[in-house]
Amino acid sequence: MKKFNKFTAILAAGLTAASLIVGTATVFADSDVTVVKGVTGGSLAPYFYVGEDDELTGVDIDIVKEVFNRLPQYELQIDIADALQGVISGQYDIAINNYGYTDERAESYYYSYPYKTSFNEYIQRADDEPLTSLEDLADRGYKIELGAGSLTANALEKWNEENPDHQINIVYSNADFQVKYQHIVDGVADVAIDDGPLIDNLLPNFGLEGKLVANAIDEETEDFLFPQNNTYFLFGKNEKGAALREDVNKVLKEMKEDGTLAQITEKYLGKDTSPDEKYFEETIN
Repeated sequence: MKKFNKFTAILAAGLTAASLIVGTATVFADSDVTVVKGVTGGSLAPYFYVGEDDELTGVDIDIVKEVFNRLPQYELQIDIADALQGVISGQYDIAINNYGYTDERAESYYYSYPYKTSFNEYIQRADDEPLTSLEDLADRGYKIELGAGSLTANALEKWNEENPDHQINIVYSNADFQVKYQHIVDGVADVAIDDGPLIDNLLPNFGLEGKLVANAIDEETEDFLFPQNNTYFLFGKNEKGAALREDVNKVLKEMKEDGTLAQITEKYLGKDTSPDEKYFEETIN
């Protein structure tokens, strides 16, 4: 498990100085600074990944670092580990992992205010006619490979319940992105629906540029599939988690108002994907 600290202070034996200067930060040995243990699942560019300098970076990482830069009572440390299990076990205080909202997850975790909004695209073979709607997807008889219980699977199951004459062919699978996309190339499946910026990073990494393309999803379909298409930090559902969420939410609202969320998302994603102001009035759970 690799650890990435906001500030790194090594106290040598016999050190009695009142404070240590680390970069531009002053860490007081006898201060009341509380260490907050953050956790992220690993590599999911452009949201969180290890850069060339061997440090965690990405949209989610830059946002959470800025949050805690504005909370001097805390020192943030981030590990790479199992994010959900780490928080629910109490080993970690905040999960930083591009999480969307699910009712099931909300039973076990507190959600922050959202910090960005996602947008999705169809992944199809390069020589395929772009899909125009879910009805088009159904009527072509295309197979879509999805993990059971995923947001997309849940939405398409709802579509099938509501549209008995336009059933979408869902193939349930635990395949990772690379296998799933290769299945489209090979004709085992026909389409995927995934996060746009993620696709832009994955296709070149998998050597699938020119074989697969990302096609835009119309607004009506996006709203049906992902009506609450924001991403959040997660906290333990306890008194400590509630208090930390309150402090984090105050800063997230400030960052929305002063344009910092817009600036960071635009830096990595090419456009402002900060959530609408209405989402900063009341927590989702």
